[in-house]
Amino acid sequence: MLFADLHVHIGQSLDGKYVKITGAKTLTLPNILKVARNVKGLSLIGVIDSHSTGVQEDFKTLLTTGDLRLLSAGGYAAHGLTLIPGHEIELQVGEGNAHFLAYFPSIEQVQKYVKALKPTIRNWQLSTQKGFLPFDLWLEAVRKAEGIWFPAHVFTPHKGIYGNCCSRLSDVLAVAPKAIEIGLSADRGMAESIGELETCVMFSNSDAHSLSNIAREYNTFEQVDPSFGGLLNLIEHKNKQAVRNYGLPPKIGKYHRSYCLSCEQIIKAAAPQLTCLDCGSKHVVMGVLDRLVSIADRPMGIYNDSTYVHQVPLRQLPGIGPKMYERLLKEFGTEMAVLHHVPAEALQRVAGEKVAVWIIKDRRGELNVEAGGGGVFGRVVDLLT
Repeated sequence: MLFADLHVHIGQSLDGKYVKITGAKTLTLPNILKVARNVKGLSLIGVIDSHSTGVQEDFKTLLTTGDLRLLSAGGYAAHGLTLIPGHEIELQVGEGNAHFLAYFPSIEQVQKYVKALKPTIRNWQLSTQKGFLPFDLWLEAVRKAEGIWFPAHVFTPHKGIYGNCCSRLSDVLAVAPKAIEIGLSADRGMAESIGELETCVMFSNSDAHSLSNIAREYNTFEQVDPSFGGLLNLIEHKNKQAVRNYGLPPKIGKYHRSYCLSCEQIIKAAAPQLTCLDCGSKHVVMGVLDRLVSIADRPMGIYNDSTYVHQVPLRQLPGIGPKMYERLLKEFGTEMAVLHHVPAEALQRVAGEKVAVWIIKDRRGELNVEAGGGGVFGRVVDLLT
């Protein structure tokens, strides 16, 4: 079984220049590889700032030192971890702007893609810049560079294609995606209320802006080769059942519910809420749940969601401060080991009964949370009874 997070940003390239301005300075390519492999326990990562001028130099450096090695099926071996280079871009579709992700078999193919799009993006050092070109021309550049693509965090009001551009992808995209990224404020059960997504492969990824947030959402793949070719086959064959998602309970997502900008509070009444019930203001950031209820064409929550597990990152669980976190990693190796494999008795021995209960409940999705909205994350409040 592979553990995969396909949406990891870079804060700075090794020359000290910013890539993701809102990303941590420690979020460099070598640090990402080290943390993803040795701390998080991932098998495969997608670094979606591989287009960056500075990051491309970082790739060359790591290839020279032997810390990266090109795989025959595409992607790079990094001492037990597979790295797939990619790019996140903002494009206008319909009346709004949305983020899209593209992945490539090698940094040379990324360079070919960048060359084709060079005049359409103003700053190739920085992350997630707007491309001034039609969607179909971007898609052609991805295809010619042998890449694969899908829309990012599709339901969020901030640059999600459903949240910001359309109620149906077929209204704004000439080519239907074979996969989507769900985003932090929704889960697969919510996504499946949109009938046109029925055949899409669905991914949950971290969109990490810091090392600690790598794998806050991730996927497991079964019978998939850890390479670009393996990811390509998974998406091309629309093998939904080969992917299992581990994501935050949707309520924790910072855009889950509508948020009144006048009252500066989450609107808690039953979705959809497009107007504040307290002050009557329509100056509202629409929540993902509220948006989905508004546009769904199938009932929500009645489909089999066994392939999506609600899971809170280890460091966000009550009782797991820095010292306890280090103790768990020292004893059991990686976060994936603690969250998936370590028996309850061993957890109790190292962390005590209360912390062990939190971890086991987390594995089962049995945590109670308060909803987030308007850019503010929700939080774990108690165990479900």
